[in-house]
Amino acid sequence: MIPFIAALAFIAAAAPSPAAAWGDVGHRRVCAVTWDHLTPDTRSKVLDILDFKSREDFEDSCNWADAYREGHRETGPWHYISVPKGATEVILARDCPAEASCAVREIERQFEILKSNVPQSERQMALMFLAHFVGDLHQPLHTGFPDDRRGTQIKVKLFGEDWTMHGIWDYALVDAEPMGIDEVGARLRANLRDPFDPEAPPIVWANESLTILRAPATAYVGNPGNGFELDEIYIQQNRPVVVERIHQAGVRLAVWLERAMQHYP
Repeated sequence: MIPFIAALAFIAAAAPSPAAAWGDVGHRRVCAVTWDHLTPDTRSKVLDILDFKSREDFEDSCNWADAYREGHRETGPWHYISVPKGATEVILARDCPAEASCAVREIERQFEILKSNVPQSERQMALMFLAHFVGDLHQPLHTGFPDDRRGTQIKVKLFGEDWTMHGIWDYALVDAEPMGIDEVGARLRANLRDPFDPEAPPIVWANESLTILRAPATAYVGNPGNGFELDEIYIQQNRPVVVERIHQAGVRLAVWLERAMQHYP
């Protein structure tokens, strides 16, 4: 048995119910990529805002928003954007009412807070929200359909274990990647399937996620949710997509942090 397949049985038993895009490991990987793309000056400012000492502390902070949500349920919709089943494009006016907000609006709002002259505690929260939501928006099922709660209610099986479709993308596909982040980065630089625009705005990231979501290989659209069996072929097809999206999120977060830190003394 291939080692990463053997590990998935343990992951399936241990993984929490899917709530966090990419899970803890995925968000840490996003921020590891970000760290590698920050200038030394910006790294120093980020650590100063967070009152942290190391790269590892920064990576840990990228999961804070999920823990915070447990006691602040009003922030739940900030982690995603839902679209109608027939949608082929994310339309902000339709899919993200300002009064409810969503990941697209919150990325922009937290960025404005981060670069403004607010108390340090507010700036700290804004940085951690921003880092997390950039990762969230690059997880394709965070642009899913509301009637199945973005795949959290679609039941599937992977190597005989019970999962949800959302959980497959949060955990299994991330943890199935046996390479270290440095190796992942090197492979991506050499083999990116398509060029991507690091400067693109969040609505573009959402539409990229929707395109992936609707692709036949994702097996989301039209999935009956009755324990549909996924296998190694599914992992092999979609693992490169996950690696690429994590890389894109990390690079784009670095761009936004560089911009924001221009306003930090």
